[in-house]
Amino acid sequence: MQRLQNRLARRCCSSAHGVQALPALPVRRAYQPASRRVCNNNTPSSACRALLGGSHQAQQQEDTAVQVVQQPEQLQSAPLLPVPVQRILTRRSVQYEEGMHKPLGLVLFGAYVLGSASSVAGVPGPVWLPTLIGAAIGGVFAAFHRYCSARVWRPPNSPLNILVTGGTKGLGKALAREFLAHNDSVIITGRSHAALAETMAALRSELQGLGHEHQPHLRGVVCDVTQPEQVAALAAQARQLLGTVDVWICNAGYSGSFKHFLEQEPGTIEAVVRTNLLGTLLCSREAARLMLGQQLGGHIFIMDGAGADGSATPQYAAYGATKASFPQLAASLRAELASTHVGVHVLSPGMMLTELLLEGATTANKQAFNILCEHPETVAAFLVPRVRSAVSCGLNGTYTRYLTPASAVYRLLTAPGRIGRFFDAAGAAVYAAEHDRILGKGAKATARRQALARARTSSLGVAYSLSLALSFVVLSLDTHASAFTGH
Repeated sequence: MQRLQNRLARRCCSSAHGVQALPALPVRRAYQPASRRVCNNNTPSSACRALLGGSHQAQQQEDTAVQVVQQPEQLQSAPLLPVPVQRILTRRSVQYEEGMHKPLGLVLFGAYVLGSASSVAGVPGPVWLPTLIGAAIGGVFAAFHRYCSARVWRPPNSPLNILVTGGTKGLGKALAREFLAHNDSVIITGRSHAALAETMAALRSELQGLGHEHQPHLRGVVCDVTQPEQVAALAAQARQLLGTVDVWICNAGYSGSFKHFLEQEPGTIEAVVRTNLLGTLLCSREAARLMLGQQLGGHIFIMDGAGADGSATPQYAAYGATKASFPQLAASLRAELASTHVGVHVLSPGMMLTELLLEGATTANKQAFNILCEHPETVAAFLVPRVRSAVSCGLNGTYTRYLTPASAVYRLLTAPGRIGRFFDAAGAAVYAAEHDRILGKGAKATARRQALARARTSSLGVAYSLSLALSFVVLSLDTHASAFTGH
């Protein structure tokens, strides 16, 4: 967008006195969190401070308002383009930024590939027929692409306010890192001050090492999710620190020990049930109460795990039983909150290389992990953009799965290329530590995996390619059948 304005300024707005500044073009507005939409340039600065807690945003808006009042001649002296030209340039620049320039390429590519393949393969008949079919397929997928870009994949227009329970390690820490990379404001929770301080220092160091210019908006709150009074205090602190909470992720969990259920200690079973089930119930309740008091509501995300689909979890029976209740809990909350602006969703991270998964794992298990597992930072790169899009598009009831049956089949089909990714033949770990994966020698490989995980068009691209291939097969078979019948 800015590059387009600069080029137009250089080419179209030059005069004998030099180059005049081109006014900022209007940009298509998308979702803005409650704290951003309530405070605007028409809101008094005192009200902004009350809503945002004297934040930098309120002060910045006050400075902008004062500058406009004191220097109105700046608005009058800015050169204006004709309204139709502004609309065209705005639409084209927004389309370019959002990838909406691709539909024409999909149509032309489909027409060229199917027409050329039919011609080379010697399919009799007019060449315009497969060309037209290819163009039609491209048009259909271009329409899907446009719809998904506008209604499903759209990111928020402003940073979000996020709360992640259990954020001191594993997936919770990776989620916090990914949200912070999008300039969101994040609160993480943990059971001890020491763990929170260590995690927060590590996240700030990692983001600085990754080249992020902005100071991360990261806070830590000590909270035991099994204690109702501490969860209520967490909600109050979140309201005080963030103003509004757009996303509350119930991630805190405990797996217990790797043992047969008959050998588990009663205290361990109780700890698993209290942390996973009671903790999620308490957090969901406080999150809903908090968001019902917000003008624009919010979104609750419940993290499922092994056993959520009802499958067996040997040696982790209590853990699997608690996770199996989460889809039902999410459905019940959605039914109770149906008439409100509070959305309830479920996240499924799949298989990750965490302490839970590796405890008691055999060598054979670890060879399977090479095929089906990923590091938490890769899973977080997949989940976070989809969480942000669900908020931006106002969706409700989404169930975001990292490891789907289709992706599991694909991983099994490509298993030879995944041998030895994390463990060697003897079961010894060959992957780098977390810090090295983020900032060390493995940083480039991690960045590539995260980029693939963030991509939203991979499924659409596979379907597009398969449609072209299937159309070619159908045309070929139809031609041969017609020739055989005629003969």
